[in-house]
Amino acid sequence: MTGRFIRYFFTAIAILPLASPAGAAGDADCTALVNSFNQAIESGLESQAQTLLDKIATDAYCGHFQVPSQRRLAAFRLLAAQTIMARGRPHLEYDRLLADAERAEVLWQAAATLGDVYFGERRFAESAAAFDRAIEIVKNETLTPTTPSKFEIESLFDRAAQSRILAANDNGKNEGVFVKTARDQRDGRLGGLYAPSLRGITLHIVPVPITFDYAKTTFTSVGEQAARELVTAIKEQGASKITLIGHTDVRGSAETNLKLSEERAVAVADFLRQNGIEASIDTIGKGATAPMQLSDTTGLSQEDIYALNRRVEWRRSE
Repeated sequence: MTGRFIRYFFTAIAILPLASPAGAAGDADCTALVNSFNQAIESGLESQAQTLLDKIATDAYCGHFQVPSQRRLAAFRLLAAQTIMARGRPHLEYDRLLADAERAEVLWQAAATLGDVYFGERRFAESAAAFDRAIEIVKNETLTPTTPSKFEIESLFDRAAQSRILAANDNGKNEGVFVKTARDQRDGRLGGLYAPSLRGITLHIVPVPITFDYAKTTFTSVGEQAARELVTAIKEQGASKITLIGHTDVRGSAETNLKLSEERAVAVADFLRQNGIEASIDTIGKGATAPMQLSDTTGLSQEDIYALNRRVEWRRSE
């Protein structure tokens, strides 16, 4: 596991006490519940905090404290898991804490950390799904009242893309799996990696996990599913101009790679047109001249890096 997210999140998560309710009749019981919940967290009594959270969630006066209390307990569990991980302890000692922190789907850091763990374990399909969940949690301002930094948001997109490409390639053997992108719970459109923007930040280059038969321009079965999902994303977002950029790994001659990358971009463009995309489409082939920028290659094999560099990117109009 890279530890990239874990190192950052030690300073990014604050376990702040919930403010006690005041004023209305009937709030006394809620006040007692919230205060007891805060005390349980501060005393490290996770099981007791969960019991109190369950009561808060069903209390007539305390229901509006459910999400804040879920976030605080999730943050407590996540920091406990990260502390164990930082000590280099076996995963069995933190698995349950991390899973419980992420299960409520209220803390994007928990989903991202779980995605990073899966990535390190080479469970790329599960990693992609976890990073999609993190993106969707960030999108929800109720769950994420404080906007993450540009670095954090771009890191989520990067890791989501890398996980999806590696899942599709399975070390370049074309035996990978297609990972469906998460849908926005508000409007049902494709979200996750395809989100048009996230808290004011737009991903202008979307690496699409379209895989091809070896040295050819024909899609694998996984590649065709990814191409169909791209069609859906473009239709939902109403793009009027599309640029597709083909890339290869470094193996082969520069001339061959440049030609193959252009032909693969054209193959994707043809597929889009055949499936109802009427937008203007430009294609560019870059061969192996523009490898994916990887800030951390820990745990990645050379085959993984080749796979990440064999890609087609959708460039959104800026």
